[in-house]
Amino acid sequence: MSNTASGRSRQAGRWLALTGGAATGLAGAAAAATALLPMPSLEWWAVGLLVLEFSLLVSAAGVLGLVLGLLGGRRASGRGRRWTATAVVAVNLALVVSGALPGLSAWSTARDLGAPLTLGGYLDGLSGEADRGPDATVRYAEVDGEDLMLDVWRPTTEPAPDRPHPVVVNVHGGAEDAPQSPFPRWDVWLTELDHVVFDVDYRFFRDGDWRTPPGDLKCALGWIAANAERYGADPDRITVMGQSAGGYLGLLASYTTTEELGPTCDAPAEPAEVSAVIAWYAPGDATAEISKHPRLGEGVWRQLSEETWRLADEDWVPASPSSYLRPDLPPTLLIQGGRDVLQRAERTRAFADLLEEAGVDHTLVEIPYADHQFDLSWGGFGSQLARHAISEFLTTHG
Repeated sequence: MSNTASGRSRQAGRWLALTGGAATGLAGAAAAATALLPMPSLEWWAVGLLVLEFSLLVSAAGVLGLVLGLLGGRRASGRGRRWTATAVVAVNLALVVSGALPGLSAWSTARDLGAPLTLGGYLDGLSGEADRGPDATVRYAEVDGEDLMLDVWRPTTEPAPDRPHPVVVNVHGGAEDAPQSPFPRWDVWLTELDHVVFDVDYRFFRDGDWRTPPGDLKCALGWIAANAERYGADPDRITVMGQSAGGYLGLLASYTTTEELGPTCDAPAEPAEVSAVIAWYAPGDATAEISKHPRLGEGVWRQLSEETWRLADEDWVPASPSSYLRPDLPPTLLIQGGRDVLQRAERTRAFADLLEEAGVDHTLVEIPYADHQFDLSWGGFGSQLARHAISEFLTTHG
């Protein structure tokens, strides 16, 4: 009787383990689906890119499910249980492998770049969270009754009397109008590199108008040039950095002369001479349409390609940074995700080729697995690699 009870207990334990392995496999498969299947909204896209950035957690869940599946399938006597155990093991094994691949590619890229990667900071939150706010929020211009604002982030160290801090002008991206400093952790990190950061708002894209957003940025650059000394900043060492649409605006404002593209306001000074540009997954050629990637649901594709920004046919070429290439442009760092569904990696590579042909000093850092806006994750390997590349670039050019 005791042996019978003990056998039933073992059988129940194995079924419980098998059930746990199945639940783990299904949860992991559902998470993986957000990074693989067409996204119905931008919010789901954000979930998918975070799953991609933290894919080692999917792999870890797969290891747990694999162990449970193997335990649950031990000495399986019935055909149904054997098939169930095999399926559970197969699904979780697939999760282990697929979850590990982005991490392995990141380690390979890190080796090529000489960049350190750490598991200690892997789960260190999102870049939209910071332990402090800006030191000041000021109006840099008023245009047509609208206040244009920027945040000032200052280093904790005082500048040397004869060596003010270099500047980073940070320009946010997005698919709609948004205020400045949406990813404040990047601003704080840049101040830790002893840069004064001006995180700039601008008027978002309007139908038939490509000049206003980069013109607003040129207003901000003029204000920064006139007011840099107040914040211990050096107007002769300014790097413009932006993500996606912000990177595009940074390229356009930095590559064009005042005659080609002027500020939208009566700037207190000429727009500052830009020393360097950092563009994350940014279009260098505005004439290239957003292709219908399998992960772009029809509604999301239409929102980003047809509803965000409409221009006349003759405006796409002058709205392209690639139309203004010449050898004396500021050194440029391009950061690109290899799995970007909006700014495809091959397009950024093509833009880098154009920079090469024009004699522009440039560097392209491609992170093989990363999706658009991967820097939303702070601790993910993509952001760790980007921080290394930016730090190295600013050391040389900032």
